[in-house]
Order: sequence, then C-alpha cells, then structure tokens
Amino acid sequence: MVQVNLFFARHGQTDANAQQLLQGSGLNGPLSTVGRQQAAALGTALRSEDLDMVVASGMERAMETARHVLSHHQGLTMSTDPRLNEISWGKMDGASFKTADPFLAPVVSRWDSGDFDAKIEGGESINDCRRRLLAAVTDILKEVKEKGHKNVFVCMHGRVLRVLMAALVDKDMKRMNRFTHTNCCYHHIRVDVVGDIDLDEMVFEAVRIDVRDHLKSLEVNRPETVDSV
Repeated sequence: MVQVNLFFARHGQTDANAQQLLQGSGLNGPLSTVGRQQAAALGTALRSEDLDMVVASGMERAMETARHVLSHHQGLTMSTDPRLNEISWGKMDGASFKTADPFLAPVVSRWDSGDFDAKIEGGESINDCRRRLLAAVTDILKEVKEKGHKNVFVCMHGRVLRVLMAALVDKDMKRMNRFTHTNCCYHHIRVDVVGDIDLDEMVFEAVRIDVRDHLKSLEVNRPETVDSV
C-alpha cells in the first residue's frame, strides 16, 4: 500500500478571468501578469513538497501555471492530459457573465437539482466532464502505483475541479458547490493506493480544501478573482 498526496490546483488568472468572461475549453490564452504572480506564489508554496509527478491539462493557462511549480523540483518533467481540460461552455464560451447568464443560470439550476446531463448548446454536461476526469485520474493513479510515487501535483480548472472533488471526496455531484476556488488555490487530498484502481471503492480524504494562504500578500486575491462557476 502507498499513501498518496494529490495536490489539485487551479490555474492562475488570465485576461479572460480579469474581464469576467466565461472561460471554458474554447478559450486558450496564457496567464496575465497577475496570473504569473499567482503561479509563482503557488510554486513557492509547494516547493517543500517532495513531488514525484506533475500533470497539467492540455490548456496553456494550466501548463504555464504548472511550469512555475515544476521549476522548484529538479529532475521532473510535466505531462499533459486534455481530459483535464476545462468544461466546454459551448456557444457561450468567451461571453461575458452578463451575456451568458440567461443561458448559464438555467443549466446550473438543473445541476443543483440533480440533472447532470444538462448543458449549454454545443457544450458539455457535468456527466461528460466527470467521465473524462475520472478516466484521467485512474490513469494517473495507475502510474503512481506502478512507479511508487507518493506526491502528485495536477493543474486544471475551476469547474472541473468542482466536478472532480465532488466525485472523489464526496461521491456526490450535488456537493460540487462546497468546493470553492480562486485562481491558483489548491486542494490537498490523500488516498491509499492498493490493489486495483477503482475510484468508486477508494476513499479520498480532504486534507485541506481551497488553500490560498500563499496568495494573501498579493493584491490580486480579491473577490472578483473568484469564479462562481
């Protein structure tokens, strides 16, 4: 048995975040100046963790954030997995929150009531995201087991972080909203890896949720940087 620490982080701020745009997988911009400061702070916060593995989604903002973490851990390389990409908001990807709200609010309301197949036209549902995220985490844990890794950093996105944490920790998608986040926060969870990798049977312990202590000294740690989606 190996006890594994998983650090699931959200990427740093982008211009789309600052402009209050609905940023799904259809937008692939880099970090803003503020986002790079946040990512540097995240890297410093995790430099004492003896990371064995660094994984990012296939999106530039996540990869750029992960590189800041990677810079403190010599000898490691970063792998990427598009299954960790942000949810697609379909025809509303890139729209302002104000413009998107008439389309987004009814879908979020249906999620809150338990309809996880609801989606914006052309976009993804919670169930769509859940399937690909759990497949990605299963493969990560298979590699962890094979190589004896103990500490893994994964950089991803706001909505899919909610989905993944609810699926792993609570085994209940209705609990998504309790997993708050801001740019470059992270969740620390722990799991014992033994036998076959069966996420439904594994117990994922939330050690710390929405850790953002490392952002307190930054001007950018303000309410408007926190996404509601």
